[in-house]
Amino acid sequence: MKVSELMDPRGILLYANIDNAADVLGILVELQEHLGVITNGTAYYNAVCQREAFGGTTAIGDGIALPHAGNAGVSAPGVAAMTLRHGVDWGAPDGRPVDLLFMIAVPPEQDSLHLQILARLVNLLGRGALVDALRHASSPQRFLELLQKAENTSFGD
Repeated sequence: MKVSELMDPRGILLYANIDNAADVLGILVELQEHLGVITNGTAYYNAVCQREAFGGTTAIGDGIALPHAGNAGVSAPGVAAMTLRHGVDWGAPDGRPVDLLFMIAVPPEQDSLHLQILARLVNLLGRGALVDALRHASSPQRFLELLQKAENTSFGD
């Protein structure tokens, strides 16, 4: 399954002016809730915060983080995304503030899909040109188009 197929432009927020990780996570959860992906936002938010605190940071370097958690509050697979005007400290291994995030939500019985999404995102986000284009996307629709194009080029239709 393609990451872009799990996304909706209504779940993408660009150039947010947020200065802390807790608020970033809260807004990403709200985006997923509005799309119907998450049915218990409080439970999912708490699970993601616990994952960040005790499971290690979800920052992968280069200003990118992939917050996620396994939780029963998820009704369907989905991915929300956000860019920030100014990066926030995410405890990244390279020390760089995070300004590009993808929140992955997958029902707990779909662990293999969860791993597939993570692997695909890490692969795609290893390409500097795509990451730069996503950070400068003019709209949520354009952000999704850029991701779809990269996915189709890399993994086929």
